[in-house]
Amino acid sequence: MVIFIDDRPIRIVKKKELGEMPSKEDFDLVLDARLSPLKVENFSGHTCIINASTEQLEKILMNLHAKSGIHFHALYLIVEDRKLFKQKIVKLYQLVEAAGGVVVNQNQDTLWMYRLGKWDLPKGKLEKNEKFETAAVREVEEECNVKAELGNKICTTYHTYTHKNKLVLKKTRWYAMKTHFTGTLIPQTEEGIEKVEWMNDKKQTQALTNTYSSIRYVIEKFRKLV
Repeated sequence: MVIFIDDRPIRIVKKKELGEMPSKEDFDLVLDARLSPLKVENFSGHTCIINASTEQLEKILMNLHAKSGIHFHALYLIVEDRKLFKQKIVKLYQLVEAAGGVVVNQNQDTLWMYRLGKWDLPKGKLEKNEKFETAAVREVEEECNVKAELGNKICTTYHTYTHKNKLVLKKTRWYAMKTHFTGTLIPQTEEGIEKVEWMNDKKQTQALTNTYSSIRYVIEKFRKLV
């Protein structure tokens, strides 16, 4: 599980998947929660935490939301039971479910949209009783005017934000999609989308320098899928 807080990835990793005990050669900072105080102000670069309890995890996440001026790139939490930690995380937030897609046309160009000063991929919240797959296809058509065919699931992302003084966790399932659409791209301006474009690999590489960490994560997973 990867959760993005202030565009920083917080990765929950099973100890079995990591293999040997992490070392300073693998990370910029390694902290044992049984031995070291876990102060988010001290995190730097790629920080790894081992032996943390669910209570310590909750405190870390709440401090990340509450404190400013924190400087680190990514946080890795090495745990024995990832399911237990995931359940704890979800309970801390108001959960919102969404779906989106990486859409590729016949020229192998990828569909991107520009909103709030950044390049993004089409996605949106599920409607009542709607399935993730249905929502993904619908959002692509609504936001970009493109009818697409659903492919395989790429990944699930989680990112947080504050709405009406409540912490929200947005769970988004992403799908690979294909389309034969050759019509006009029409941005859904009422959703703040300024423009929609098909991008080749070169343009997409440029767009990735001005997007969210969670979107770069989706593209990384998509490339492994294809």
